[in-house]
Amino acid sequence: PSGDFFAERILVHEAMATAAARWAMSHPDSLVVAVAPISDVRYMGGPNGRLPRVCKFVNPLATGIDESAITTILLNPSAKETLSMSKFLRLEIGTTPQTLKYQTKVADYIWFSAIPKVNVLPRMMNVR
Repeated sequence: PSGDFFAERILVHEAMATAAARWAMSHPDSLVVAVAPISDVRYMGGPNGRLPRVCKFVNPLATGIDESAITTILLNPSAKETLSMSKFLRLEIGTTPQTLKYQTKVADYIWFSAIPKVNVLPRMMNVR
């Protein structure tokens, strides 16, 4: 490792967000799909989190490009990949009373290619 891991990640994330924003702004009825490692997109911490800001830079007149316009799907995440210190997936960060307004979800959707062990999920969402 070169020791510039943080700078390298910023460069990669900014480049991905810029390429996606430029293409999406020139094709307004398009759908952009990017495949990236879980560590790059969890908690909106990578190109997915940068995209709304970059879209405003690429086209200052564009409206409706905010965090709600970005959908993040994690495929087969492990507890470790969600930064959990337990066997459960960590579904959000910032859940104390002091940080609740900064709460960030790990992703919009979590997708498993096979039924996960029940003890991996701390709770089920949208159970009917």
